[in-house]
Amino acid sequence: MTEETAGTVRPSVDALPGRLAARRRELGLSVADIARRTGLPGTWVSSVESGSTAPSAPALSRLADALETTVDDLLSAPSAGFTHRVPPRPPGQDPGPGRELVEMTDEECQAHLLLQLVGRIAALDGPDPFVLPVNYVMLGRDVIFCTAADSVLARVEGPVLFEVDDIVDAARIGWSVLIRGTAERDSDPADVPSAAEAPWPADRRDVCIRIRAEHVTGRRVRPRVGEGAG
Repeated sequence: MTEETAGTVRPSVDALPGRLAARRRELGLSVADIARRTGLPGTWVSSVESGSTAPSAPALSRLADALETTVDDLLSAPSAGFTHRVPPRPPGQDPGPGRELVEMTDEECQAHLLLQLVGRIAALDGPDPFVLPVNYVMLGRDVIFCTAADSVLARVEGPVLFEVDDIVDAARIGWSVLIRGTAERDSDPADVPSAAEAPWPADRRDVCIRIRAEHVTGRRVRPRVGEGAG
């Protein structure tokens, strides 16, 4: 996985739980073993195997490393075999290429915003500043999200920050995009996200908020050019 594709993998919730359990048993590992290899809680590993939790792309990559296989294999059909590979060294032990921090162009920022489903909004005005995650869609350069009328997000208005990122810690790469803009209620029916793009909780769709982007910046960490960057 390169820094350009980080965050684009979407787990198959149908196949993944059984594939994880099958591969773990094939290697003779316990849930506790996987927890130690990934550095993630054993209860979380169990919840992924039971199908109650869908891992993010970085977490899925870490699971694939711990199970000595590939992400593609974990998302394959139940009857498919597994690729055997040696897992990479833990972060900090791999003497691979150095990393550099680079500014992203506006075009790159917009492309990465379209890749993700969840961002964090920070309300700057008001008596109780907060930062909360929210699933969103892009409408041109603006951000749209919906929420319940009685939620704190429904009262967001005025200057805000909206941040989206993706980090692959095992590869020590990642990116982040920051939008500075103004939040306002959007009552135009044409702007309402589709059912597939609406808030994940079914009862949180009363109010739509539009963040009108005024300034968009982004940065990413990548392998240093000339030192084996992919």
